[in-house]
Amino acid sequence: MRKQLLILTMVLCVLGVQANNGNGKAENPKPTNYQEVISTIEYPQVCKEKGIEGKVIVTLKIDKEGKVINHRFEEYPCSDLRDAVKAKLSDLNFEPAKNSAGQSVVGLIAVPVNFKLTI
Repeated sequence: MRKQLLILTMVLCVLGVQANNGNGKAENPKPTNYQEVISTIEYPQVCKEKGIEGKVIVTLKIDKEGKVINHRFEEYPCSDLRDAVKAKLSDLNFEPAKNSAGQSVVGLIAVPVNFKLTI
């Protein structure tokens, strides 16, 4: 049977941003085009052939303009899946984190991407 790609996205996990909107609630980076970018990730052929599935988790550092300025892969089942995600990181856009004065600040966000083969 032919295996097809199914990328499941999980709820974004936000990591330790020291931002506050003045109401006591943190305003962390918020993705603006997450689904659009994630849906364009190609499932590597070698992973399809070997039946490799799993979750890639990458922590992104978002600048004051909402652009990805740094990343760190926390978890990945193989380097091919990691590289598939890495190739699309620069396409992601975010609303930056805000401090208590409402000013944009640098923040962190963890982004999970699930790769699952279907029959």
